Amino acid sequence: MDTSGIREFLLIPGAVEEPASAGFRQRMAAALAIAGYALLTGWQGIRRHGAMSVASITTLLAALLALGGSFLVLLNLQRLAAHVEAQLVAVAYLREGLSPRQIQRAVEAAGRVGQRVVFVPREEALRRLQESLGLDLRDVVRTNPLPDTLEVYPTRPADLPRVLQALRSIPEVEEVVHGGDVVDRVLAAARLVRWGGGGATAVLGIVAVVVIMNTVRLTIHARRPEIEIMRLVGATEGLIRAPFLVEGTLHGGLAALLALGLLGVGYTLGVRLLTSAWPIWPVVPPQDAVPLLAAVLLVSGMGIAGGASGLSTLRFLRM
Repeated sequence: MDTSGIREFLLIPGAVEEPASAGFRQRMAAALAIAGYALLTGWQGIRRHGAMSVASITTLLAALLALGGSFLVLLNLQRLAAHVEAQLVAVAYLREGLSPRQIQRAVEAAGRVGQRVVFVPREEALRRLQESLGLDLRDVVRTNPLPDTLEVYPTRPADLPRVLQALRSIPEVEEVVHGGDVVDRVLAAARLVRWGGGGATAVLGIVAVVVIMNTVRLTIHARRPEIEIMRLVGATEGLIRAPFLVEGTLHGGLAALLALGLLGVGYTLGVRLLTSAWPIWPVVPPQDAVPLLAAVLLVSGMGIAGGASGLSTLRFLRM
């Protein structure tokens, strides 16, 4: 590799004075040479310390699998919560024997507190129940035991308590039920996954940082003579640190790609099994989830590994 551009750009700044256009071309050539040198040397460092590289990649892979798995579960729990919230409704059972005028008055009162009100006669309620059960209940019961109901949809999920309180105050309403507990449980599960997955990722991430720092430290010790020679000829700290930063970033990139492959294949197969067993389950399709997962894993993996390499070189090169 021709390192004259590197030497003139970083090792002996200001040694050559040329026109602006020639200087720009020279700096671009030097930058490309530095990038090629850093990539080649970083890759050689991975091959030279194969055992430590495998250890750091494996440890980081475990951390990324925990992060990616919790991210996918959280993504689907949020989809489930949004699906349940969209169907969130307060059901008010009306008293028996109400006149059409009283029913209309109850509908108008409910319309003042909800975004949309649907009146469900008792015959329609029985038909819905039979469809959901797949049975003909007319052979079992002689009279319809279900009351007339009002389905009141709140403007926002947060308005549900206010809607319930208002419905209970309507004289024609006998009882009010709702599905808000389901939403609360889904959101609580999402919080649990978020904290649990974050804690596991943090612990494994710390272990990965320690392993990567030890790998970079071994590489620095192995290249001590080369580093000393570069310092003697005036190499900048940035030029010396660049290969180590590349090496750590490559660790993170490789671990992220492995985690993406394992989680992507597993998630795709899992979605197929789930949708075949429960077609109505609101699951995030792989074509939407995998790109988001790739972004999270690549940014996290390369960020953790690159940061660990930066800390390691900053510490050990100044010793």
